Amino acid sequence: MAERSMLKKAEQTMLSCGMTDIGSVLVGLSGGADSVALLSVLCVLSEKYGFSVSAAHINHCLRGETAERDEAFSRAAAERAGAPFYLLRADVRDRAAEKGISEELAGREIRYEFFEKICAEKGIDAIATAHHRNDNAETILMNFMRGSGISGLCGIPYRRGKIIRPLLDVTRAEIERYCKDNSLEYVIDETNLETEYTRNKIRNILIPQIEQLFNPGFVQTVTRNAPVIAADEDYIRGEARREYERLGNDGIETAKFNTLHRALRSRIIRMAIEPLCSTSDVPSAVIDSVIELAEENRTGSRCDIARGIAARIEYGKLRFGAVKTENNGFSYRIMIGEKIYVPELKAEIVVEYAEGKEADGAEYFSAENIENSVIELRSRRTGDSFCPTGMRGTKKLKDYMIDEKIPRQQRDLVGLLTIDGKIAWVIGKRRDRRFKFTDHGIKISILY
Repeated sequence: MAERSMLKKAEQTMLSCGMTDIGSVLVGLSGGADSVALLSVLCVLSEKYGFSVSAAHINHCLRGETAERDEAFSRAAAERAGAPFYLLRADVRDRAAEKGISEELAGREIRYEFFEKICAEKGIDAIATAHHRNDNAETILMNFMRGSGISGLCGIPYRRGKIIRPLLDVTRAEIERYCKDNSLEYVIDETNLETEYTRNKIRNILIPQIEQLFNPGFVQTVTRNAPVIAADEDYIRGEARREYERLGNDGIETAKFNTLHRALRSRIIRMAIEPLCSTSDVPSAVIDSVIELAEENRTGSRCDIARGIAARIEYGKLRFGAVKTENNGFSYRIMIGEKIYVPELKAEIVVEYAEGKEADGAEYFSAENIENSVIELRSRRTGDSFCPTGMRGTKKLKDYMIDEKIPRQQRDLVGLLTIDGKIAWVIGKRRDRRFKFTDHGIKISILY
């Protein structure tokens, strides 16, 4: 019964989303229960709908012998299914360090680059990933806490370009029952049980607590709402697109822009940002800052959006573009729950939620609405000032560095942690008293 139920759900998803009209599909095969079940389901349905199935596995070279085990298992699973198998070994840690991004993001980039390459070389029509209903709920919650706006509450799409997700209406429990009923072996990624990263905390701690204390069917409830939100977002975004095109390509006229409903203004900003940042998914706090910039409409004023990208006002027009940081400095925006490597500091930076009391080995900070705050690690800029702990009033950063006898040639290499544009910590030196930790906020760990 479990087999028929899951097959029926997957088949219905594929039919309703136009996924069966393909000649070939490439399965992202990690060796876990989700991807093993996906490979099995697609092989069964391929006999009915006439498409071919291949599999691709990426060894991220992060987990030593365990990664080698997963690679060998995936190869054998593909052979048992009669699916051509493609393998890539990639050093995710090097990619993350080179680009100054998290290992999770670097791994995702490598995976999809490899999938696209195989599709281009072999003429494969679609890429199937094993995202399921629980993954969708986790994504929605994570986006909500990051303040990504309504677009983040739409959840994972059933398809995007070549990518299809046939198991998106299936729960993790249904997948595990399917594997058991069909004697499908799979490997377990032990890192999924850890709670170092935000997604794992949501999966292993937050959602079980919500289900236990408030709503046993929480996963179904939150994912059922996602298509409704997505439909509303699609309509509003269409209206915003028309306004964006009407406002012109040579900058956005602030006088006209400021008369629009805030819902349209926020989406227009995301549309303007997307070509520059390769994403429109930025925190709501950034969008709010750009809206305030446009409302003030002061020529020469500027708002930083992401590393090297800023919004500025130029004679009644709001413009977006790349900027050079002063003194050839550096700037990295960090999400809570993310770990990035900062080559200028030769260190990894980890940002996590913190509650309770401070502990040794990390620096703790509180701020109003910390969940939606823009957290940045950067070098100094002209005009920087802060409120040093243990001192009265405000002090210019330049004067502070002189008092601390920091050599001129080293001042551009001093890291600054900023929260919503304000210096919270001169790293390794002095904290700002405005961000004193109480019992809720973030902790910053620096791993040299």
